[in-house]
Amino acid sequence: MRMTYTVAIAGATGYAGGEVARVLLGHSQAKIETVCAHSSRGLLGEHQPHLRPLRDLELQPLDARVLADHDVVVLGLPHGASAEITRDIEKINPDALIIDLGADHRLESSSAWEEFYGSPAAEPWTYGMPELMRASGPSQRERLGSTRRIAAPGCNASAVTFAAQPAIAAELATGDDIVAILSVGYSGAGKTPKAHLLASEAVESAAPYAVGGTHRHIPEIAQNLMAAGAPEVSLSFTPVLVPMSRGILATVSIPVHDGVSAADVEEAYRDALSGEPFVVWSDTWPTTGLSVGSNLALVHAELDRDERRITAICALDNLVKGTAGAAVQSMNLALGLPEVEGLPQVGVAP
Repeated sequence: MRMTYTVAIAGATGYAGGEVARVLLGHSQAKIETVCAHSSRGLLGEHQPHLRPLRDLELQPLDARVLADHDVVVLGLPHGASAEITRDIEKINPDALIIDLGADHRLESSSAWEEFYGSPAAEPWTYGMPELMRASGPSQRERLGSTRRIAAPGCNASAVTFAAQPAIAAELATGDDIVAILSVGYSGAGKTPKAHLLASEAVESAAPYAVGGTHRHIPEIAQNLMAAGAPEVSLSFTPVLVPMSRGILATVSIPVHDGVSAADVEEAYRDALSGEPFVVWSDTWPTTGLSVGSNLALVHAELDRDERRITAICALDNLVKGTAGAAVQSMNLALGLPEVEGLPQVGVAP
């Protein structure tokens, strides 16, 4: 007998929470019963008019007692807010599956958290990236299949991880001196109004941010690549806001060992992505337009002409595979459902 799981979404008026709601509307075994917000009130349709099937849901206060009465709780809250409300939910319903879209529970290193986020670290949860390659121990899918606490990955971290981890896992590279330049859509900056996010500032302009090793996804990327087998990671990471609403194009340059051939690179990437439903090999250099609206991450890699580096490019939708899709995919595994349930594998073109 098919079971329907009840879902509550905290932060449902934001981009991430709203995208989880959109994805779950196509899920056959999940029913969104409750939407909560910190300060917004009224009907969800007043804040997320595109979510028409949910437009008459009344926004509830951000209260653990409201959230806990569900099988699944999705937290789309600012960094630092998830840990406290999780403790209150656990007291009421310890069996609830809780998925945090924020960064609070992603990092295993408390010192890395404190360095990049400037606040006390919370306990790490099971990392919500089923495709994370691990050099040892249980696979990430096995870990997700036995957890009740999931930390959804960062969107930029996902793009760089998918581009680089096949080279690390195949021992073509060590993880040293990786350079990543990301073109990022403006939805990645969140929904809070800020001067630099105005259309008059953004249109016809590309704007770098968090330059010089300061971006908070750097320790997350290093953690992922070390899981794949890198002894340590040295990463130059520069994101650039470009005038598109959603999407990430990550261009990642990875030094390789002497003697690595173009055939070695293609074989490593094709083998790593073989059988994956969402992180897939692209025969040509991918574009963000091919992944919009889908849970796909498109990856292509080639050895540079001088045979010193791999150039790997990953294109994904930052709100789907970068956030909400990864959360739902991980939710499916934790609930014992088919991993692909409710997740689009087809992009929108043009």
